[in-house]
Amino acid sequence: MYQAHFQLNQPPFSIAPDPNFLYLSDGHAEALAHLMYGFSHGGFVLITGEVGTGKTTLLRNLIKQTPSDLDVAFVLNPRLTVKELLETVCDELGVAYPETGDPTVKQYIDALNKHLLRTHMSGRSTVLIIDEAQNLSPAVLEQIRLLTNLETDDRKLLRIILLGQPELGVLLERTELRQLAQRITARYHLGSLTREDCYAYIVHRLARAGGNPRLFSRYALARLFRISKGIPRVINIVADRALLGAYVEGKIQVTARVVNRAANEVLGKRPRHRRWLAAGLVSASAAGMAFAYFYQPAPNSLPAEPAPAAPHKPALSQVDASQLELQAVLAASVAATDRPGGLDQQPMFTAEPLLESELEVESELKLESEADVESEPIAPIRRPPMSSFSSQRRAYTAAFAAWGADYDAAPASTIPCNFAPSAGLQCLGLRGSWNDITRLNLPVVLELWDSQAGPYYAALTRRHGDDLILHVGDDTLTITPRALRDVWYGQYVLLWQTPPDYHGNIANGDTHPSVGWLRERLSGLVSTPLESLSPNDFDSDLESAVREFQHAEGLLTDGIVGPATWIRVADRLNLPAPNLDG
Repeated sequence: MYQAHFQLNQPPFSIAPDPNFLYLSDGHAEALAHLMYGFSHGGFVLITGEVGTGKTTLLRNLIKQTPSDLDVAFVLNPRLTVKELLETVCDELGVAYPETGDPTVKQYIDALNKHLLRTHMSGRSTVLIIDEAQNLSPAVLEQIRLLTNLETDDRKLLRIILLGQPELGVLLERTELRQLAQRITARYHLGSLTREDCYAYIVHRLARAGGNPRLFSRYALARLFRISKGIPRVINIVADRALLGAYVEGKIQVTARVVNRAANEVLGKRPRHRRWLAAGLVSASAAGMAFAYFYQPAPNSLPAEPAPAAPHKPALSQVDASQLELQAVLAASVAATDRPGGLDQQPMFTAEPLLESELEVESELKLESEADVESEPIAPIRRPPMSSFSSQRRAYTAAFAAWGADYDAAPASTIPCNFAPSAGLQCLGLRGSWNDITRLNLPVVLELWDSQAGPYYAALTRRHGDDLILHVGDDTLTITPRALRDVWYGQYVLLWQTPPDYHGNIANGDTHPSVGWLRERLSGLVSTPLESLSPNDFDSDLESAVREFQHAEGLLTDGIVGPATWIRVADRLNLPAPNLDG
């Protein structure tokens, strides 16, 4: 109903687990890395999280990336008896079992074991995924444990991934299930979104739907976080109703008052007096810091100048394996073993009292956001007096200059990321927060937004303490990270240096000179022996070394050398690079 009004391609806040709208916060990226670990390793992987935190959406995205040599049995309804579970697994894998009479548990397991042995001999693997696993009975969980006894001398025939609410962790603490709990080789608890990630999530979904990232005011974003407590499903429900409310009122932007009314309708709470205002005044002043995760742009394409009246419609792409690895370099280290300390204690969602007027909302949120504001005013970053296309070219000129490359001398028609290989560089489109940029510590081109339809661009090339050197159009500005908060929504392009003869990701089985370069450099960074009579061949020893290095560096441990691994190897080798810190 409201799509045409807000120039959206599709509803941005559907509660369906659409993997095309997947938002990878640090927590979601780590949970997804654990799921991918379960695809390649034996034993159990356990993922827990509160209702609505995005477990099923992660799972749907994982299923879309299933390797061709992997068979997946997916159980959605775990309220089953032992026989019903075994029958469901057999049906999912196409395993024949006696259909007449009343097959016994042994007959199901024998048929399943024969099938798994056949697929193992043909080089295939099998994963059993059970969603909503907190609904499994102890008897069924014990049978699932027994399924892991189906094995050869050197490997398990069935890998198992369990997803469920926190009650699943409590269930596994029962004495009779201790054998199952001891077989869990990796576990992760997916919590709610932080304030920063909540803003990022909202803007990400708007961008996916082709909308303006400033569709929600900064006070509306803050109110959504306060009401939802960072639970994605609650965000979706309230944000969708808020868009409808703004449409009915003829507004072009969602305000905090509209969010309040939407929450009253969908959460069934009546406004009442605030008893928590004093506590709210000490909240972190993140209102408006929408460091959002946008779409990943095609790295070798430069947008044409937008027509003045046309809304910005960014090209969107799905999350792929290389992007997942790049998100992993920004996330905390993913260990393949149990996490000490057990599950995080995250409270269930409860709606807070809602404010009665927009004036009341904005008064409170202004006090929150001013709690730690510096005394002197922050100078805004203004759009330069030029087209979006021209500002982008100026930004890339500054970013390439930091690497000692003269992009300005290239023909005007040269696309920046097509020029990059001539300077030994590659472009890498990412979405993230300010903390992500500081961890990568390399020059970046930022996409900035104001009230106009299209973006403009700036290059961040240096950092001196709290001061940043930003190139916007023809100007070089000295700013603080806080000055970015109202114009930068998280999308940036990183320039990184490639190894000699670079030709993309490399993995086991590849033969290329870049393999030899990696083997020689990696030998001093890992304990795995890497001597080889064919140094340019990516063999199993090199894969083991890559995995060792990735694990030590907190990367996704998949043995594939993509941009994140290349960047980290260069950093460990102290190769010359224009780090932001100089």
